[in-house]
Amino acid sequence: MKKILIVCALSAELNNIKEIVKNLWLRDIKLSFFTTWMGNYNTILNLTRFLENNSFDFIINIWVCGYKTEKIDAFQVARIYNLANNKELIVPNLIDFLSLQSIACSDKIIFDSLLIWDENFVDMESYAFELVCDSFKIPRIILKIPVDKIWDETKNFDFEKAKKYLNENIDYKLLFEKISIYLENSEDKIDFEMYFKDFNFTFSEKEIFKKLYFRYKSLVWNDFDEYFLENSSLEKKVFLKNLEVFLEKFLIK
Repeated sequence: MKKILIVCALSAELNNIKEIVKNLWLRDIKLSFFTTWMGNYNTILNLTRFLENNSFDFIINIWVCGYKTEKIDAFQVARIYNLANNKELIVPNLIDFLSLQSIACSDKIIFDSLLIWDENFVDMESYAFELVCDSFKIPRIILKIPVDKIWDETKNFDFEKAKKYLNENIDYKLLFEKISIYLENSEDKIDFEMYFKDFNFTFSEKEIFKKLYFRYKSLVWNDFDEYFLENSSLEKKVFLKNLEVFLEKFLIK
């Protein structure tokens, strides 16, 4: 039985998703639901407390977001830029479900599109969600549904439209099918030791390598093993630094 958690910011929207998924008659999946409330700080605090006492095979974060110019039905978050500290997080691309997009994350509601710089989308929880899930090493996906165009529509947010888009813009049956396939395939865990044997990594360096590995898998189409073989003769610190620099050119800026 696969244990999957669905996380939303607000209970009203989570209840709406409950109504959708209960009609899917999912087999071999035990669903749980959790609300974090709005904002990065609430998400960090509440989700951390919850995961300290509950374990899951996969977590889905679904919620709406604002947009600057381009309106699309829904997307899968690949990169998060935190406006509060100018830091980014790369979300592992574990499932090929929706188009991959970058999103800004703000601790405050954004009414001025200039504040998100070159980003087209903005929300208030994705940075914290990814930060917490990464710390617990739990597979996850972040799905966003653009609803309000920054300024007037943000100021007068339409909750009914948000519920409508939550119903119509995501194929929930297909989502769970892809997650099930991923979990079945991931039973054969990645053998990082095959990489570690070439380097005398410390524990912290192993963790850095893993993060860079998943970043590579989410950003680069080429086979990682090919890159590794070409660079495995380097000194370990040089290898890690070069890999980080190499991945920079694939980031959406």
